[in-house]
Amino acid sequence: MRMMRQLCVSTACATLLLMMSGTASAQYGAPGGTATGVSGEDYHVELAYGLWNPNPDLRISSESLGIVGTTIEGITDLGFERSFFQDFRVVLRPSRKFKFRFGYTPVKYEGATTLTRTIVFNGQRYTIGLPVTSALDWKSWRVGIEYDFIARPRGFLGVIVEGKFTALDMELNAPVISEFTKVKVPIPTLGAIGRVYLAKNLAVTAEFTGLKLTVQEDTGKYLEFDLNGLFNFNKNFGVQGGYRTVSLDYRVEQDAGNLDLKGLYFGGVARF
Repeated sequence: MRMMRQLCVSTACATLLLMMSGTASAQYGAPGGTATGVSGEDYHVELAYGLWNPNPDLRISSESLGIVGTTIEGITDLGFERSFFQDFRVVLRPSRKFKFRFGYTPVKYEGATTLTRTIVFNGQRYTIGLPVTSALDWKSWRVGIEYDFIARPRGFLGVIVEGKFTALDMELNAPVISEFTKVKVPIPTLGAIGRVYLAKNLAVTAEFTGLKLTVQEDTGKYLEFDLNGLFNFNKNFGVQGGYRTVSLDYRVEQDAGNLDLKGLYFGGVARF
């Protein structure tokens, strides 16, 4: 609900700014509605690379042989620490209002600690005081289409239909025990995006996508919110910084997890 409120506020602000910018954009005399008044909206291919620094707010449980698994905390139980992760994005823009979107974010945490409580993972008991090493490898892909039903020289407002696919591997190793679990969760999502140019070279963008999916007894919920600022040096190159949150809840067979990552990111953008 909090994310939904953020989306509503961001979308409303973007819409208001777009309406206000309609008069101002006329001074640029954009022929045929092309984006001639700003730097960064005249392209067919956009490549973005960023570094994201989220908090490792992770909870994982794995059941096996009818033995209920403990909900394991990434920070307090496994000693995961905040790290930087790469983020890759590609946008293909065949027309002014249609965009094809692709993204890939690999997340990996590793920890080494001594257990302060007894936990059960994948049917095995890890007792208090046992030294353990752990690794969580989460890869997230996204493929989708964006349609900007409002497209003006100084901004746009659109809808997004995406498919998000996440693959999660987790290992927990001790001197006499070694277990792992693998989970793959495909989730279709819907969302909205809005961008407004506050100046010729400076834009603010808000984006939200998410959906909850239930197939028989398996469930998955994916929510993502992104608020960022974009500064364009020219029409081909720019820098970007913002705040991104990704929340994944799943229950697949006997495994369950909640991954709630939030943090700042920064990177570069190239357009052709």
